[in-house]
Amino acid sequence: MTVVRRRTAAQDVAAAAGVTVLLAVSVAFVAGGAWGLPAFGGVLFLIVGASGIALFGGRLVLSVGRAASRRPVLELDEREVRLPAAWPRSRADDRRLAWPEVASVVLWSQAAPRGRRLRSVEQLTFLPTPERAEGSSPPPSVELLAMGLDDVPGVATLHWSIEVSPGWDTDLATILAEIHRRGVPTADVQSR
Repeated sequence: MTVVRRRTAAQDVAAAAGVTVLLAVSVAFVAGGAWGLPAFGGVLFLIVGASGIALFGGRLVLSVGRAASRRPVLELDEREVRLPAAWPRSRADDRRLAWPEVASVVLWSQAAPRGRRLRSVEQLTFLPTPERAEGSSPPPSVELLAMGLDDVPGVATLHWSIEVSPGWDTDLATILAEIHRRGVPTADVQSR
């Protein structure tokens, strides 16, 4: 069984620190608003501060919880491919695809905005057989159809797709070796 987890990166720590600062500012707004009661400005500061505490407190719990939960992002076992739901969602929301239902696996890239630039983001997509795709709700993906995957078996859907992260604790070669061990064809269409 291959289990892929995402390591905590410096940007995760920086994001949590930024949210902590915004949470502290929200607490300061509440304190300033309490000091200025019963004036309109005091009430306004209380409302803005309380909203900030709810928003940034929730975001801090979410980001720390995801880092602490160490939930896998991809699992390949003897029976199926599993894309676990992100914390705090239930594991019942995991996306699963049994190996006999995997027609092929495609490694592709797309341009995605990252800050002020467009960067290439690798995606790993498990294409289902036509029989399995009939029973699922996602329609064929425009992104994958535009690549001309006529020679690749399976239905072009993003439902079983995952972004390849450099922060994974398992490298892509190990994952592809596990997929090849199952006899599933793979296609690298990053150059198309």
